[in-house]
Amino acid sequence: MLIGIFLVIGTLCLILQTTILHSLPAWMGQPDLLFLLIVFAATHLDLFRGAVLALLLGLLMDIFSGIFLGLYPLTYLLVFFVLKASTQRLAFTETLHQVPLIVISYLFANGAIYVITSILAPEAALSWAWDSMLQQIIIMSVVCIPCFSIFRWLQLRMTPGSGSSFLPLGSRPSNRFKG
Repeated sequence: MLIGIFLVIGTLCLILQTTILHSLPAWMGQPDLLFLLIVFAATHLDLFRGAVLALLLGLLMDIFSGIFLGLYPLTYLLVFFVLKASTQRLAFTETLHQVPLIVISYLFANGAIYVITSILAPEAALSWAWDSMLQQIIIMSVVCIPCFSIFRWLQLRMTPGSGSSFLPLGSRPSNRFKG
């Protein structure tokens, strides 16, 4: 049931970022809300649920973007597994600690998309725009805090037997490093 809820949330995020947020002026940027959901899934969901969610959201992004079939599922799964492996033993459960993780993974994902696209379409002149990438990173860093709070609240609501505080910034997760 949790995968279904997050799949609906991912669909709403994708619709929001391709319609309303896409019509914003270029200087305001367009945050990638779907990518934030993938990072949240990598840090808060178990391996199977998160991988299925990343695959389904990648397929959904492929339907909306239509660049190369399989590009987004491959990239999202790669980002998911790298984040899952790197945060397995680290305490990255608080929202403020995940901002650098989002920045690094967003650069990694966009770099992978750029390299794969340039390999598959060598005749297309692709340029890497650092100014727009820096703008996107700053926007994603700001937007991730309320988005992760909403995603965490939804996860706590859908998980039986857990508390339901709206702002998980103040609450501390249990110690998962106990012997």
